[in-house]
Amino acid sequence: MTSALNHAPLPNFAKIFKRGEPQYDEHCYQYASSSHTHGIIQPKYIIYPTGDDEVIKAIQYAKANKLAVAVRTGGHQYSGASSTYGENIQLALSRTYVDFRWDNADYTLVTVGISYSLRVFHEKLTAKGRFVSHGQCSHVHLGGHVQSGGYGQLARSFGLLADHVQKIRIITADGQPRVIQRGVEEDKDLFFAVLGGSPGNFGVLTHVTLRVHRDEDHPVSRGLKILYPYNRDRLKRLLDVMVQMANDKLFPADYDYCLTVLSADSLIVPAFSPDLDQIFRTEHPEAFGTNGLFIWPPMIIVYAQWANLEGEGQPYDPTFFDNIKRAGGKMPQIPFLGIKVDDDRHWPLSELTGQWIFQNVREFEKPYVKRTFMSNSKTLVEDGWTDYVSDRIHEIEGNPFNGCDLSIQIQNFGGDYSRLVQNNDGSTAISWRDSHICCVLDCFHKGFPSARKNAKEWQKENDKCVGRADSKFCKEDRRVLWGSHDLNLDQVHDHYFDKGHAISSKTKYERLCEIKKKVDPDDIFTPNGFCVGAPPVAAAVNDEAEDLKTQLDLGRIAQTALLAIGSIFPTFKASFLEKKLEKVAASIAVVDSHVQQQAEFLATMCNDPEMSEKLRKRRAEHEAQLEKQPE
Repeated sequence: MTSALNHAPLPNFAKIFKRGEPQYDEHCYQYASSSHTHGIIQPKYIIYPTGDDEVIKAIQYAKANKLAVAVRTGGHQYSGASSTYGENIQLALSRTYVDFRWDNADYTLVTVGISYSLRVFHEKLTAKGRFVSHGQCSHVHLGGHVQSGGYGQLARSFGLLADHVQKIRIITADGQPRVIQRGVEEDKDLFFAVLGGSPGNFGVLTHVTLRVHRDEDHPVSRGLKILYPYNRDRLKRLLDVMVQMANDKLFPADYDYCLTVLSADSLIVPAFSPDLDQIFRTEHPEAFGTNGLFIWPPMIIVYAQWANLEGEGQPYDPTFFDNIKRAGGKMPQIPFLGIKVDDDRHWPLSELTGQWIFQNVREFEKPYVKRTFMSNSKTLVEDGWTDYVSDRIHEIEGNPFNGCDLSIQIQNFGGDYSRLVQNNDGSTAISWRDSHICCVLDCFHKGFPSARKNAKEWQKENDKCVGRADSKFCKEDRRVLWGSHDLNLDQVHDHYFDKGHAISSKTKYERLCEIKKKVDPDDIFTPNGFCVGAPPVAAAVNDEAEDLKTQLDLGRIAQTALLAIGSIFPTFKASFLEKKLEKVAASIAVVDSHVQQQAEFLATMCNDPEMSEKLRKRRAEHEAQLEKQPE
């Protein structure tokens, strides 16, 4: 949705930040800010609503002035889709809805506000010996997490977080709060769209009612958490165990198995040249969040559990966990590493879900290039995928000088008895439930150009593992909303939405587009390109802009270095540096001109006349300078 050229003054809100004002940058910052620096995370207004009244007031103002509204709870969306740009508004709900109410006597039905982080939500459930499937990132909030499925460590044994939703409370584009319920005919379309149709696209989610599980129903559940030092061959052996598990379609649903690979990191030693995320951690901790880990070696983390789904009297067979331990090999005596959870005793599942949570705000305080793919391949062994992906990981992990750090997560979700598979009843829009394995390949990189280039080229090669006849991971290119790396959803919707549970001749995506038009006819909740039905122009930024900005930054670094040398050695400057400085200045002017064209185009598309005019003037100045430069 584009913004209006002339709009009424914004009404009063208790807490609001406007672009250009003090503290705006602190509140604009979110997980993707350091990775998507080309203007898509720059709302005109950031509003922290106190409750329904201010949410409705913001929606009504946006509708009257032809603006769009982005909704952010935790701000963890990889592509920055919980933000916006131009004249548009962001509703920041991190503190707005913090209700928590048990709805029945045995504490298995709970209504909860969407502003809770997963860590705090988990703690509230654990206090009653209750648990539910959810993800592993402690600072992800419930709002975006449940709308994108709520994938996590318990998915095979209990399904997704979205599968546990009984009711949804949402404020739609007409400004009306609505409660919609699972299984109610008149609610089924909106219920379907909200859970799996792209977060924030259909309204402002405020609360969900969840059916949760009791520890006492799983009295002999077991867990396994082992931190191994990274080793390429060890990783390959552990992956082989996972593929064997995935190939057995009758593998019991009690078992979940996930592997994480993390490069080494230390938050203790200050960075010589800190990136944006490091700056926010040290200078704006209230905006960044709180970390629980501060140093770790390169490692492989095993997460596994046996859920004891049949309850009292079900015998535990340790064979699968023994296979994992055997594949991991002998554990060297290294501080921090080792067995943290062992299967030699009962672990309540509410405690295990806490063990699976990653304690830090983000994996690394650096920009990233991310990929997440799902696979339904039955030929992973024949295609040599475990060797292939181990080699891909080792290409980065085995070279300490490439400026890159990895956060890899690979998990088995499949099998006939998997609850993720069995819960595919068409009540939600979540796709690719017939997948066996999910593979998250996140490459963080230092801020300098060569590191970004290394990360992009590494991911470009990884892209070949899906979507082709000779691909080793999956012949289809299957992606997930929570692990997106695209900026325009409409152009690539076939990768995010399968063809299941369509109505009549329409595909799932076409059904979502119809629901979107019905509940949001004015595109109030289309604040960027990663939205259902968003036109391509809404995502008028791309990797070219990032590359040009990188070239510009590199040129300015070279210019600064040459000027410093000239100030120290004046005679050297006279004889050598003048021509070098002229050449660098000319290169900067050329690249900066291209950068300005990208920014001008984006501002024009957003109908921000003030910004657009400033950029036009700046571009004209650069072009005038360019004409004076020598050939």
